Amino acid sequence: MYSKHILSIEDNKTDVALMKRIFSKHVPDYEITYISDGEEAVAYLESNTFKKALPKLILLDMKVPRVDGLELLRKIRSNEEYLHIPVVMLSSSDLPNDIKEAYEIGANSFVEKPKNYVDLCKALPVLIEYWIVYNK
Repeated sequence: MYSKHILSIEDNKTDVALMKRIFSKHVPDYEITYISDGEEAVAYLESNTFKKALPKLILLDMKVPRVDGLELLRKIRSNEEYLHIPVVMLSSSDLPNDIKEAYEIGANSFVEKPKNYVDLCKALPVLIEYWIVYNK
């Protein structure tokens, strides 16, 4: 069962702070859960808290410490109960191999992180609107 929250797995504190500002303005009805470490993310994905209130969307950075984003994506996609949760890879990488591998594992989308706040303010609300409002 979906809940009204989004899971963001992101280790860059500046990106998290910017995302919090954007989310509070553009998706105020959704709670955002932030996790900055891959091992913490694995524990959360296995927790009853997660299982009882699945997020509407997972935003997943590729380069998080201890367990990287691609391994986390494998973990998410290996659980049949989580297959319907959209996972958007948000990465500073634009390497074709990273993008290809993310899609092969099961990412629903791969978005290169905008380089500045203005571009992030434009891109993130569109991304959220698509996955939260229009994607069924």
